[in-house]
Amino acid sequence: MKKIIITIAFALIAISTFAQTAPLLRPRMEIAEVSSESTGTDIEVFYMHDESPRVYYLSLGRLGIGSDIVQVEFDPFYELFIPLGSNLDEAIDKMETINDFYDLPNLGQTEVLGSFAVAYPTDKPVLVTVTCRRLLFSRLLEFSLPTDTEGLVRATHIHRSNFRSLLGALKFYRKLHPDE
Repeated sequence: MKKIIITIAFALIAISTFAQTAPLLRPRMEIAEVSSESTGTDIEVFYMHDESPRVYYLSLGRLGIGSDIVQVEFDPFYELFIPLGSNLDEAIDKMETINDFYDLPNLGQTEVLGSFAVAYPTDKPVLVTVTCRRLLFSRLLEFSLPTDTEGLVRATHIHRSNFRSLLGALKFYRKLHPDE
């Protein structure tokens, strides 16, 4: 009886070892990243390794919730993604279009399509409001999503210098990899 139970246990272990399961997290191939120590935001351009055809995304990091002035980050899982295109030239063109939003007048707004999801983008689009905010010595873009609670905004703020650094890194990557 012991031999039968041990044989069945080893058979179950062997079967579970060779079982094919989908990974929990899909692999993200990072192309360029900028981290800001002062604001705590990380923005990056990447593509999903397992997607065919390839789509490049801009990750704007985690969103805070609060008013237009004070944002509190409490959600460590959800990220805001903006699709950039299917090749590097389209991605750079879209990034330059977003860079032009910094020239909008103070509190000028526009909208882009994005994805608000856990760890990697989904096919469920969400409308993202982009607001240009001009401060004394800097400009920033506020990427915000509508909330059910009136007066509260889910948003992230990206400084112009950080965005330009990311755009420069993406252009440098294109020069290094002209075949992509």
